[in-house]
Amino acid sequence: MRTRTAAGRPRTAQAGVAIISVLLVITLATLIVSSLFWREHVTVRSVENRLALAQMRWIETAVLDWASVVLRVDRASTGAVDHLNELWATPVAETVLDETVTGGARLTDTGAKARMAGQMFDAQARMNLNNLVIDGLPSAVHREAFERLLAIVGRPENLAGLLQARLQQAYPPLVQGKRAPASALPLLKLADLRTVPGFDEATITALEPFVIFLPKRVRSGAAEFVTENTKVNINTAPPEVLAAEVVDIDLQAARRFVEGVRARTFFASLDVARSRFDGAPVLPANLLSVGSDFFLVRGMVRFGRVESQSEALLYRGASRVELIWQHRY
Repeated sequence: MRTRTAAGRPRTAQAGVAIISVLLVITLATLIVSSLFWREHVTVRSVENRLALAQMRWIETAVLDWASVVLRVDRASTGAVDHLNELWATPVAETVLDETVTGGARLTDTGAKARMAGQMFDAQARMNLNNLVIDGLPSAVHREAFERLLAIVGRPENLAGLLQARLQQAYPPLVQGKRAPASALPLLKLADLRTVPGFDEATITALEPFVIFLPKRVRSGAAEFVTENTKVNINTAPPEVLAAEVVDIDLQAARRFVEGVRARTFFASLDVARSRFDGAPVLPANLLSVGSDFFLVRGMVRFGRVESQSEALLYRGASRVELIWQHRY
């Protein structure tokens, strides 16, 4: 005969309800504790990532400082001549950094070790498109050089005139001794060409290895330097740029010079370089030089789970090196 409670239910049924209630409480407590542990784990990972990002930014700053030192030492040792056999042009393979470089961060396990790789490039190995407008006025010689480059890469030559007109809006001429207000923003990087009519993705991709926008003025300390009308460095420029800058040579002659002659030596003057070209063409001193002031630094930094790639433009002045811009991607 079953024992009944005061409510009339069997004692076994009441025990079953109690067990189910206990199981539900245990499940709920487990879910709560698991949620707390997960939230703690996410918080810890977030803090770790922020610390890693902060360390990466510190390393990037140290790398740019190192690049500045290299450029200053190069200027002091070799003067105004820059070529591809100098220290600044030597690529840095992926390297593991120790605590000295990472500002004292503890690097115990292999996954957390900071790594970096990068290389410095001569920005004046490329054609400076801002030269299409000099002191607010269109430059015919630079437009013609850009037209030749467009033809070499298989793009319409009339794009040079369109870009020149766009740059005139950003850099207006002097009117009665005063600079007229600009009607458009300056172009700072190659992607800005998308705002110029006629420059599609195919054109930008074709031009990317050969052109750049360099600033017209650079502030260094309390002084400001005029840097427009930069010249292409004949010691570092690719054949396509040389063939565009020099009227009297074609792409094949420029390739023979770069791959044959320049691969073995460098030139301290345009006169010496001229004698090594086929036919000794005139090398325009208003377009070419043997040294550079602007340099690109590209690098990768990896710290823990965080990785960053960046590109920076440096200006090497007479006494110091200035950071013009830095892009991370």
